Amino acid sequence: MKTVGWEHFKARLIMRKATLIVLIAFTSLLPLTFLDLNEPTRSLVVYKLLAKAGSLCGTVLILWQFLLGFRTAVGKLMRDYLWVLAAHKQIGKYILLLVVLHPIFITLYYIEKKNINPLLLEGTAYFDWWVLAGIFAFVLFLAVVLTSVFWRERLGRIKWYSVHILSYAALALVLGHGFALGSTIGTTGAYYFWTALSLIAASFLIYRLSCRAGFMSARCVVTNVENIRHNVTRISCEPLGRKLSPRLGQFVFFRRGLKGRIRPFTVSHYEPQTGELSITVKAFGSTTQNLQKIKTGETVYIDGPYGVFSQAALTTNRPIVMIAGGIGITPFTRLFEELAYEPDRELHLFYANKKKHQILYKEELENKETVNVIHVLSDQPEYHGETGYITTDVLKKYLHRPLDEYEFLICGPPEMTEELESALTQDDVPSAQIHHELFGY
Repeated sequence: MKTVGWEHFKARLIMRKATLIVLIAFTSLLPLTFLDLNEPTRSLVVYKLLAKAGSLCGTVLILWQFLLGFRTAVGKLMRDYLWVLAAHKQIGKYILLLVVLHPIFITLYYIEKKNINPLLLEGTAYFDWWVLAGIFAFVLFLAVVLTSVFWRERLGRIKWYSVHILSYAALALVLGHGFALGSTIGTTGAYYFWTALSLIAASFLIYRLSCRAGFMSARCVVTNVENIRHNVTRISCEPLGRKLSPRLGQFVFFRRGLKGRIRPFTVSHYEPQTGELSITVKAFGSTTQNLQKIKTGETVYIDGPYGVFSQAALTTNRPIVMIAGGIGITPFTRLFEELAYEPDRELHLFYANKKKHQILYKEELENKETVNVIHVLSDQPEYHGETGYITTDVLKKYLHRPLDEYEFLICGPPEMTEELESALTQDDVPSAQIHHELFGY
């Protein structure tokens, strides 16, 4: 990607991010314009405003959470999917604080104005049934938020996702609760707004189910399976229909058959003429272990590509420092191919592993004459090269310029990536020159 092309793309990306943020804020606050705050006491006005802000604004934000959390929907509009995912997580941390306003202040409102406590089910049978529906929805959302923020790693992806999917049922209950009991929805133009939200939610659910059925993914056939080393497999596949066109450093979501679990993988090789692409999979859990057994001829489903990793760095004239940890070498395999056409560019690769036999693509790396490769091993006492971990001190030992004159590309375990990014920032490396790839769910 040429510098002018990247600058144009970056400007469009910034504009899309800003537009998305403004759109989320506008649509979330819009329901408040329907409120009738003509109440006999000031306390009732406050209770009503806070209760409606929690229910109406909170529901809009919850719907946005569904859209932001589903890559096939938002990923078509925003290539920087990791930024979208970060926004999704950030909103999720605070959304409960907004949603909890409704049960607290609507209860105070009913106690003062109608002398009944809805939480004690003191209304009619119809009223009490929908109050129970609202309480149940709140409990479901509480479980989803708490497991996502505090217990995600402890639960593991499968258990966490099983809880997370309950939010669909909670949203349906919330929408029904609003139609049944919401005075603002029943007596103002908010009825049409709430109807639109319900239709969007229903359409989104249908769309997501169709994606799960494979209608929105690219169907490919596995053409080659190569064992790189123990528990690491390179899978190559060609499209059965439309071709994907992944840029350098981009990743795809890969699924083995319609019943397989979806996981993100960097495209480690791409052939533009045939559309063949490869991913390199290390066995970490049950899904990646299952992919080690994949056979040629199988049909797989691929969604993407996503991400902007490495694209900005390639448009500058600065020397490039690539830092990889374990399977994090995969984004750089395509980069090596591209940079082979720039033999005068200064390139460095710091590659961290525990032991020597765990180094992936060892022979290929040793044959890269234009790349200064430094292996760093953390659990190989007899190793005569660099041992321990990659730190800024190690970088300075092999780099002959100040760190702020390099572009840094980091891909590895989250702890390693975050520590290096923080250390480089403390060493006065501008954040715009530090690029990382961190997958998350």
